[in-house]
Amino acid sequence: MKRDDLEEDEAEIKKKLSENEKVFRKFQDTLMIKSQLPQKNLNFKGINSAENADDEPMDIAYTCHIIASEPFVLEGGQALLTFENEQVAKSVIAKRKHPLDINDKKVFVEVQEPPLGKSVKFEVNMNISNKKLKVSNLPQDLPEETIKDKVELTFYKSGIGGGEIKNVDYDRNNNTAYVTYLQNGVAQRVLKENSYQLMAGKDTHEVEVEPCMYIELNKLQMFSSVSSRSVLITGIKNVDDEEEEDVKDLIELHFQKESNGGGEVESIAFSQDRKIKPIFEEDLK
Repeated sequence: MKRDDLEEDEAEIKKKLSENEKVFRKFQDTLMIKSQLPQKNLNFKGINSAENADDEPMDIAYTCHIIASEPFVLEGGQALLTFENEQVAKSVIAKRKHPLDINDKKVFVEVQEPPLGKSVKFEVNMNISNKKLKVSNLPQDLPEETIKDKVELTFYKSGIGGGEIKNVDYDRNNNTAYVTYLQNGVAQRVLKENSYQLMAGKDTHEVEVEPCMYIELNKLQMFSSVSSRSVLITGIKNVDDEEEEDVKDLIELHFQKESNGGGEVESIAFSQDRKIKPIFEEDLK
């Protein structure tokens, strides 16, 4: 191919590239989404005068409610159903005896309220100090003031995340010291490790650290547990040759039918030949 022909081809390619770039820019401008965020007027009102505004958060507080009950055990040949509607549970209990068709077998079962025992409900309030930590496994053969000084020297060091200490309390009976820092958050930095080396003369002791937690139990209540939307089905016998899941499905189908006094089933548990411990939670419906 001649040089002139190559130059013509090169010029033609450059021309097409230029045209393609123009087309690309045109579509790019068309498809570009141009959005503008709405503006809001803000006015300066003053300075936050709250103390410790730059400090880390204060103590960590946690509250939960616990219900402790006697365990309910579902025996072999029993099922536990919870309906969406309380009236449905009352209806099937009132009928009491129900004939179940399980693969051409007629199995007569009885329905009753699940016999739940007594329960205890209480509130747990836990507070984790952001300034204080607990030091244990201290050397026991040193005077109290010496131990307090050694603890303060160890946990004041910036190398472990420490800081200025307000005071150190020592409990000889439990061989435990409590370090209180002046600033929030220092204790949390030190607690990134579980143990530290404490020097006592020529000896080195490995001491353990943990957060200072204050736990209170409040609002203790005792009551008899009732599951008004649940029913216990007993007498599911002679089904050993059937699959457990199949029997469970047939039970659920029977008690979903309105003609049997049933309704929508929320949950079901069935035990063919073993013991099961169902979990009960507070009914918020």
